[in-house]
Amino acid sequence: MPTPNASLSSSSRRHAAPADRDRLGTFLTASWAALHLPVLALLGLAVHNHLTEASPRMAATVPDQPAV
Repeated sequence: MPTPNASLSSSSRRHAAPADRDRLGTFLTASWAALHLPVLALLGLAVHNHLTEASPRMAATVPDQPAV
C-alpha cells in the first residue's frame, strides 16, 4: 500500500495536475509534430536526392602531364 509523501505539502499536491489531464500540453505537442515532422521529412528527402543525384563524370580529355 503506498504511503503519502510527507515532503509534499498539501497545497502542492492539491495544485499539481495529473499527467493524464494535461490536455493543452498534449494538444501543443501533437500540433508541433503535425506541422514540423512533414517539413523535416521533405527536407531530408531533398537533401538525400541532392546528394545521390549522379552528375555525369567527365572523362579526362588531356593526359596527365609528367612531373618535372
